[in-house]
Amino acid sequence: MRAIAESDHLYEPSILDDEDLQLVHALQLAPRASWTSLAPILGVHSTTLAARWKRLSDAGIAWVAAHSVNTRLCPVTAFIEVMCELTRRDEVIRALTAIPDVVSLDISARHRDLLLVISVPTIAHLSEHTLRLIAAVPGVEHIETSICTRMHVGGDHWSAQSLGPAQARLVSQLAPRVRARQDGPPPRVHVAVLDALAADGRRSASDIARVLGLSEPTVRRQIRAAIDHGLVNLRCELAQDVSGTPITAQWFATVPASEHEALARRVATIPGVRLCASTTGRTNILLTFWLRSISEVPRIEALLAEAVPAVVFRESAIALRIVKRVGWQLGNGGRATGEIVPPPWGDTVPRYGA
Repeated sequence: MRAIAESDHLYEPSILDDEDLQLVHALQLAPRASWTSLAPILGVHSTTLAARWKRLSDAGIAWVAAHSVNTRLCPVTAFIEVMCELTRRDEVIRALTAIPDVVSLDISARHRDLLLVISVPTIAHLSEHTLRLIAAVPGVEHIETSICTRMHVGGDHWSAQSLGPAQARLVSQLAPRVRARQDGPPPRVHVAVLDALAADGRRSASDIARVLGLSEPTVRRQIRAAIDHGLVNLRCELAQDVSGTPITAQWFATVPASEHEALARRVATIPGVRLCASTTGRTNILLTFWLRSISEVPRIEALLAEAVPAVVFRESAIALRIVKRVGWQLGNGGRATGEIVPPPWGDTVPRYGA
């Protein structure tokens, strides 16, 4: 994917039409579904779907990311709050976004300056490698780390909700089923294949094979194995400025251990949820929602307090900007710039032929 200039966005609509949103929703359910298989479900010719997707992806409005969060290769997720020198914030952000373990980065308007989502293979890797890299960035003054103990709802859960129930069921049948986690070593997958998917989750097996000098059947098998065995997660993303929900709200809450599941079940039913995770630290629940306006913040708090009266909201915050999301660097409006930092699976996946 080429780098996208800001001028490319000047003539793009601020609101997507129904067919755009239906296409995005379909790819959120089945990110690698072929245009031919989607065409009869969406009632649009396959060439029209392909052209529509090219327009959206070229403008950085929508894209398919392949990421490592909560996968078999990187089962450890952490949230790191960073305080930095205000005069060096831009410098700090550039350095942190270049670290593969930092899969997402938000600029915050509250206690912390930045909130990082970290995806790593082990706690030891986090302690001995990632935290040292972050602490060594000039301008970083303080870091505070929380470990995710349970990912109840992730960004893969969010969708445009534009398809009818019957259409959604048909599209969902096109998505491969991830096998239950198994013990033992992961299947052998070429790191370059995973990196190619990170740069474009819809990239064809034939195109990847041609670039890497591998056979198409080999690449096709490896992509399927990576998805089937939970080595990689695929997510169709949408720029926040065209989502209808331009506000990113975050809550750091405390809930009794016995109530986490009840809260998570309620959270999953509320439109706009992007994250619900149980964590270690001074609070034990982290929530993120995409909202239509700041005025919705009290409504979300009321809904959650009604479901779990024991919840205590220790802090709420509004993200000023999302700089990086599951490896993709974002520009104005949360649109993809075309710059991707592949996830940190290079040290943990056996290289093909090794």
